[in-house]
Amino acid sequence: MKKYLVLIGILLQTMYNLVKADELQPDQIIQIDGKITVSQESDLWLRVTVPFLVKQHPELLKLDGKRPESMEELFNPNFLNSLKIKIWISFLNEFNRNALRGDKKDVRFFDYYSAELECMAVEIDRKTKKAEFLFPATIAKMNEWGNYPKPTGYVIEFSRQGEVFSVSDSISFLSYDKAEYLEKYRIEAVNNSSVNEGVLIPAYLINDNYLKDLGPVVRD
Repeated sequence: MKKYLVLIGILLQTMYNLVKADELQPDQIIQIDGKITVSQESDLWLRVTVPFLVKQHPELLKLDGKRPESMEELFNPNFLNSLKIKIWISFLNEFNRNALRGDKKDVRFFDYYSAELECMAVEIDRKTKKAEFLFPATIAKMNEWGNYPKPTGYVIEFSRQGEVFSVSDSISFLSYDKAEYLEKYRIEAVNNSSVNEGVLIPAYLINDNYLKDLGPVVRD
């Protein structure tokens, strides 16, 4: 009996290891490459920049060294197509906070925004890519963000055909680093950004020059 229990234990551990091997590890496909920045682009716009690296094609891992055997399985391993990049970002509305004499960490005074772009194809060359987004400077001035706006937090999501890639440091919230606080912020950002839909936009909508580090995108 003891021998059978040992064999079952080994079998279960082997199955567990196989399942874990199939899971993508953080930063295995995509990695954030530097700081998420907010800068004054012009009198009209603030620019939000998301730098990242594409490290390898996820389909290579699924093939596990095998060759594609059908047209449906074929892909160019040097390019990643249909990559979606979405950002949720929040700022402290200083006008509202000052008017009500609130605390700077009071989430009631946070304004949330979101935007998304989809790349037709990104070259996998381990060079830094930049997803650029623009925010109206007048709105920032109205909300009294100051000359050097600093977000209270952000969530970055990279996905492809419904698969979300695990990326380190994709969530930032003030100075917190506990997973429970970051997840709570993520939920707040996703749920509350819809009221400001269309304020933050992909930068290519204003000028295609913002695509020089990224490549072609899917246009609605």
